[in-house]
Amino acid sequence: MKIAVIGAGVAGLTAGRVLAESGHEVVIFEKSRGYGGRLATRYAGKDNNSKVDHGLPYIEVSSADIEPLISDLTSSGVLVPWKGPFVHCNANGEISNVKPNKKRYIAPEGMNQVGKKLARMVDVRTETKVSGVTHIGEDRTKKRSWMLNFPTGLTENFDAVIIAAPSKQAYAILNTTIDEVQTLKLLREVDDVEYYPSFSLMVGYGETEFPDWAMMTCENEVIESITNEASKRGEGAECSFVVHTTAEFAEKYKDSDAEEVEEIILDELAGILGGWSALPEWKQLHFWRYSKAVNPLPYPFMEVVGNDAPIALAGSYMNGDSVESAYLSGLAIGKFWNHKFSE
Repeated sequence: MKIAVIGAGVAGLTAGRVLAESGHEVVIFEKSRGYGGRLATRYAGKDNNSKVDHGLPYIEVSSADIEPLISDLTSSGVLVPWKGPFVHCNANGEISNVKPNKKRYIAPEGMNQVGKKLARMVDVRTETKVSGVTHIGEDRTKKRSWMLNFPTGLTENFDAVIIAAPSKQAYAILNTTIDEVQTLKLLREVDDVEYYPSFSLMVGYGETEFPDWAMMTCENEVIESITNEASKRGEGAECSFVVHTTAEFAEKYKDSDAEEVEEIILDELAGILGGWSALPEWKQLHFWRYSKAVNPLPYPFMEVVGNDAPIALAGSYMNGDSVESAYLSGLAIGKFWNHKFSE
């Protein structure tokens, strides 16, 4: 079968990989330039020599179900255990050591390497936005059930479609089929999923000596956590941090000018780390509109059944909100369709 996957995050890449390994022709469409979704890395600083993970800074292992992915990525050198040290700053500014109760892994070359590794098995078309999906109909003269529509006016036909984008984007795409197939139940459930937003402020300080901790969580109205990016990169890395804000702050300032947001975050950062941190050599701000699902759906994936035009939804908002839930969602729909389409 010829299968389209919309979204090259962990869920989409995993589903595509599983289906391709069973012989299906899989094409993954991604509207941005890179792979991996929130496993994202920026190149910044002098000559773009600094790598900073401005999305998810690490992968956390909650169950044995994700071990196959971790094993694959560690054996290939993409991931290594993140040993810390990890610290916490309370509301009074007191810093203490903390020990995570779950294993954490980082990518020394940047978290975007995870997506690049998963994308090697499939045809991924980046910077390609899908604007709609059309059911061709039972009276079609050609075999394919679905036609993907692109803003350029071009189209491409497929037998089946997986939408592996954040729920709000999935809703917009799925809604284009509402008068053609029985997608109403899926639309209702997906529309109920809400997200917390977040800002990530990336800052660099050149050859300034960096702290000996790897990550700091904070009791702060503005800052939720600070990752010490230099601690991931090894010898020769410049001092750089990614400051992740609270959802409440991001919601309040999501429509504000970037300079105002940066100034507030840097002022809070100085209160935690010291005045020197308010004067970075460089800085970049990124807004994550869909940072974390508030109310994930209690399924591994969702599918329209009872017709000859298979279409399904997968993503990190299924059964959680993490790399693990995204991986398990993609794995589940991939295995399910492999079994279903082999009958």
